[in-house]
Amino acid sequence: MVLLLGACGSGPDEPDVLRPAMNSPSPNITATTPGAAPSGPQCLAPGVEVSIGETNGAMGLRMVGLTLRNCGTDVYRVEGYPVITVLDEERNPLDVAVLHGTEHVHRMEHFAGPPEVLDVPPGGTVGAALVWRNLTTDAATVARGAYLRVAPATGQPAHTLEFPVDPGNTGRLAVSPWTRLR
Repeated sequence: MVLLLGACGSGPDEPDVLRPAMNSPSPNITATTPGAAPSGPQCLAPGVEVSIGETNGAMGLRMVGLTLRNCGTDVYRVEGYPVITVLDEERNPLDVAVLHGTEHVHRMEHFAGPPEVLDVPPGGTVGAALVWRNLTTDAATVARGAYLRVAPATGQPAHTLEFPVDPGNTGRLAVSPWTRLR
């Protein structure tokens, strides 16, 4: 499942498109509910599932798309930013800051601007971009995550996604607000 986020540079030739491949959900997604042992995307209350694409990276800049799909029967309203925590191999939180707005790492025109209120119909999707730089100058302080815990919003159930993230010494990621996929 590849989400096309565009080239690393910004400018007129930078695509502002995020397109999920809807046929093949991301592998190794687990709910954070104790005792849950799902083997694929899970429709969690209030009727949404979150999946993640493959990393697009060059020259130390990493980008990945997150897709929220309404798997429920009612319209799901989302506003703001995904809530993201980077976890190590034992699923313990790492000291990695997640900043709101991709411009903290790299400006992406499609994801610039304030969050909007989005009504996602059953079966509909919205997306967000997660970006970081892999900058390593001191091997003793390198952050390496093995999972991302992603909730659609504060107070919502979180999805734990098996996903390697390597912010190096920066100790920070930036996430866009949820936006319509084009």
